[in-house]
Amino acid sequence: MKTLHLSSLAGLCLLMPLAFAQACPGQVPPGLTAVPVASKAVVNGLSMAINQVQGPGTASSVLDRVEQQWKQGGFDVRRGNAMGWDTVSAMGKGCLVTLQLVNRNGVFGYLARSTPHSGAAASPAAMGVPLPPDARVASSVASDDDGRKGLVVTMSSQRTLDQLGEFFMRQLGDQGWNGLRSHQIVNPANGVASLLVNARRGRGQVELMMWREGGTQIVMTISEAL
Repeated sequence: MKTLHLSSLAGLCLLMPLAFAQACPGQVPPGLTAVPVASKAVVNGLSMAINQVQGPGTASSVLDRVEQQWKQGGFDVRRGNAMGWDTVSAMGKGCLVTLQLVNRNGVFGYLARSTPHSGAAASPAAMGVPLPPDARVASSVASDDDGRKGLVVTMSSQRTLDQLGEFFMRQLGDQGWNGLRSHQIVNPANGVASLLVNARRGRGQVELMMWREGGTQIVMTISEAL
């Protein structure tokens, strides 16, 4: 699962409503080769099919060309930048296509097609990991890799590291997770403390990273092993 790339694409999707009358571009732009990397990802309520793409040229020249092609096709097109990636997006009826590129041996990046998700997406609760009552979820990225489900959730809480450590250790134990471990680390450069919590249950494993920054920031990763 490419969590960084999915998160940047999700941010663009949330800014762009899927309500236009024309279907989205359906093919990989000319000059780029594509390899599928995800077909069952669900990002903040949107189903995403993602291809890794590469080709000759520079990111700016390829995006200029694609922007013109999509505009000539009658799509609503926007350029932008997300987490260091240059992007172009085209909106259509109930869908959004985003191409994000960087300069790497020519150009390298991802082409994602997003549509509203019709089924029930994975959630921490459904995967046996309760959330703190005051948690504010910022993003949720779910995947299904040949039946192996995965989920990455970012959130924040006003609870302290100690309070969150106690909460997750107790709740995970109550939900039948074992091999519970909690470990606190202090960055010597800035004195910022972070807390790691790990647990396993059957084929599943959960990892939590927490640190203080405007409250407590939490990154939760739940995955299933082969």
